[in-house]
Amino acid sequence: MTDSATTVPATFDAPAVLAQISEATAHLLTSAAELTEEELRGPSLCEGWTRGHVLAHLARNADGQANMLNTAATGKVTPMYASDEQRDADIEAGAFRSGAELLADLRDSAARYARAYADVDAAKAWGAPVYRTPGAAPMPAFQTPGKRLAELLIHHVDLDADFTPAHWSDAFTDASFTDALARFADREDFPPLRLDVEEEDVVYGLRSEPDDPQALTVRGPKRALLAWLMGRASGDGLVAVPPGGGREPLPKLPSWG
Repeated sequence: MTDSATTVPATFDAPAVLAQISEATAHLLTSAAELTEEELRGPSLCEGWTRGHVLAHLARNADGQANMLNTAATGKVTPMYASDEQRDADIEAGAFRSGAELLADLRDSAARYARAYADVDAAKAWGAPVYRTPGAAPMPAFQTPGKRLAELLIHHVDLDADFTPAHWSDAFTDASFTDALARFADREDFPPLRLDVEEEDVVYGLRSEPDDPQALTVRGPKRALLAWLMGRASGDGLVAVPPGGGREPLPKLPSWG
């Protein structure tokens, strides 16, 4: 590999993150096992995807992330996906299998991911560069476990099967909220907002300053705000306050994608 390794931050705790991933995987497998064949063909919260699509995606994501971890452990580059088109084709191909097949795929891919994770940890190779697709910019391997955890927790909500943002931990919510602010910071199609987090008594600016008198204020619990920003909730429980006071409907947000 021609790209150099990155120093691993002291805050990165590989065993602790793996424990969170393992817990989230176990919870997902329980939910998946309870879905009927009819429910698997029903719509998920991901537009255009059935629940089967969501589960197929999570299995292929585990294998793709294992590819990146194997790159870090061995030095032999295997991108996460051969291409975005191949990723989409693989998800579509797996989405309509039986519940038993989808569940076995989830279990087997999670086991492959765990083995690859152990290999990177044993090699102390978390600073090694890894790649999403051929020719993509590298990222250090230590950034990938958090992405896997997010895939599990967000897409579990997408199954619309009694797992909601209320199940997200405080740590995951805080980190994801910060990521969401950064994700939309330069999106010109996103409205300027002041996000008033009730339990923190803190206002965050999103494409605006926190004290901008012209920005719409949206107030509510942090998890509810985050789920709304991600397109995983309608915004029930949130209040939109225009600059002049009073109430108004929540604005329509662009896709999380």
